[in-house]
Amino acid sequence: MHYFTQSILIALQNIRANPLHTFLSTLGIIIGVAALVGILALGDGLEQTGREQLRDTTSLNILTLNTKQTKVVDNIRVRIENPPKLTVAHAKTIIEKYSNRALVELMNSGTGQVVYGDSISAVYLQGNMDNWLLFTGDSLFKGRYLIEEDILNEAKVAVITYQLALQWSDSPSKIIGEEILLKNQNFKVVGILQEKESDISKIFIPITTYETTFDSYPEITLKVENAEEIPVLESELKSWLNINFDAGETGFSLISNKMRVEQFSRGILLFKLIMGAITGISVLVGGIGVMNVLLISVTERTKEIGVRKAAGAKKKDIVLQFMAESITISFFGCITGWVIGMLGIFTFVPIVNSLTDMNFKAALGINTLIIILVVAMVVGVVFGTYPAWRASQLDPIDAIRHE
Repeated sequence: MHYFTQSILIALQNIRANPLHTFLSTLGIIIGVAALVGILALGDGLEQTGREQLRDTTSLNILTLNTKQTKVVDNIRVRIENPPKLTVAHAKTIIEKYSNRALVELMNSGTGQVVYGDSISAVYLQGNMDNWLLFTGDSLFKGRYLIEEDILNEAKVAVITYQLALQWSDSPSKIIGEEILLKNQNFKVVGILQEKESDISKIFIPITTYETTFDSYPEITLKVENAEEIPVLESELKSWLNINFDAGETGFSLISNKMRVEQFSRGILLFKLIMGAITGISVLVGGIGVMNVLLISVTERTKEIGVRKAAGAKKKDIVLQFMAESITISFFGCITGWVIGMLGIFTFVPIVNSLTDMNFKAALGINTLIIILVVAMVVGVVFGTYPAWRASQLDPIDAIRHE
């Protein structure tokens, strides 16, 4: 280890003695690594931005578990007798199980008519638990949302959308505390929701109240942060179903856009691999430049090598010396390229954001630095092997006589 450290110090002295020569020889590595850093950072940033867009605009990160209520027999779809039913207790178990990995909601929906005063309106009805606002990112306009006590007590309370409140009153806030008639039952309005899709007339009631009122089969929906976790959660939920229900996973349907998730992930990976291969050509050229520097160094230091071998240095000592120099030069080129790549990214990203409406960000992860270090080692070892071997094969007598 001490000898290897000494070899690196000697290599650094050679770099300081010929800085321009070393820089020009490693220019290919510098350019290649700078481009590679840019591609990796932009690729990670593109993936992160893409995931954010998909999460906000599609259901790629949604996994739905619902009861199978029909089956196909002799090519005819018939209703299943006494299908298994998901309950609040099941939902709470899953919430506890995946609290740090996904948002979980027990819900059901349908349509109906609601009466307020002399007004009869057709609305979308939805029963759910108390964390719907976290699930959707919507906000309250007035009042409160459903709470756990409402769920446990099957309370006759309702939260309505701003659009529906506006249909009933010029001052929507006045609807808070009013009674509405739904399915011949009185419900008290406790909140007004300002949904992102504000043109929808919708009423939210506790899922337990919805079940008793409409005799429905609710579904459990999981929303994950990372869409790639969908297949893992799907597999884990199947095991959970097999343990907790007599019908097992066959009594339920797990619905997701798994294929689209896989296509998205493969597309990003393909982008990184192709662009990485293109930039790898520059790294290859840079490696050839390093080999050229070391071959010249062998020629210039032939007499020195001869003296060292005559003094007792073994072939492996000579090989280690030149391998250390190769790795050091490669490392120097890679670090310089990394710095230039980072500067380029910080310059490029603001230009992209100024030309588009997307808030694009380059993702700089520890993986990028690890890849650069691996590249430096691989280039140093691969392209330093031949010069090191050639130096170790010199005859000490002929080397000392070399002019």
